[in-house]
Amino acid sequence: MPIIDTYTLFGSWPAGGADLSLEQLKRAVAGRGIEKAITHSTDAIFEADTRILGMTRKALAEVPGFAPAAVLDPSRYIKPWELAAEIAGQPFACVRFFPEVHNWPVGSYAPFEMCLEALAPSGVPVSVAITSTGQITGLSKMPAAARVPLILVHVTHDCLSEVAAVMPKMENWLLSTDGITHVGLLPALAGIVGAERILFGSTAPRGSIEGSLKYVQTSSLPDNVIEAILYSNAKRVFGGRLGSD
Repeated sequence: MPIIDTYTLFGSWPAGGADLSLEQLKRAVAGRGIEKAITHSTDAIFEADTRILGMTRKALAEVPGFAPAAVLDPSRYIKPWELAAEIAGQPFACVRFFPEVHNWPVGSYAPFEMCLEALAPSGVPVSVAITSTGQITGLSKMPAAARVPLILVHVTHDCLSEVAAVMPKMENWLLSTDGITHVGLLPALAGIVGAERILFGSTAPRGSIEGSLKYVQTSSLPDNVIEAILYSNAKRVFGGRLGSD
């Protein structure tokens, strides 16, 4: 079964300790059946520089099986929505926001909402970390959030009641598995939001790709649903933005 990992990392890590080099990422995915890995540059996360976005594309263009993700910090620029519109036309698999790192409020931040408005016409998938209660509710009240393929990543356990309350009404929203670890939770979420709206993400090499895969593969979900979560859902959502090798 081919697999698409929608959340991997490479680059430096300020706190030290973890080896997040591109070579380490390549070793992490080797032999796992990963057809494509969507990859985020940690340098782009912590430096938030447009120059690094170009470096990310260049580095990954030379490595088969990897698709670059753009990282955008709406608090860094005077008009970040203009940069968002520019990024939307570039060959990135998705645009990722890290509010938990860049310290801005997900559900009530006008620059972020204007970035969503700028990205919506392109259809580029957008992913955003959900790390505290109220963020999903606030995000659902942004009109632009209903007009982009919006992926909720790193969803903490105390936010899952909001997932259940809000996602069924937001048909274009998707959920990453990277924050989900409790036994039996994945089938429950698939029943609530629809298995076709769940994407596999591992955070490799910082997180264990083996453990992330095992969590999905050993769930009680039917084989065809597991295949959808690990592959076909992402193939549908990202389409041509995954590139070709």
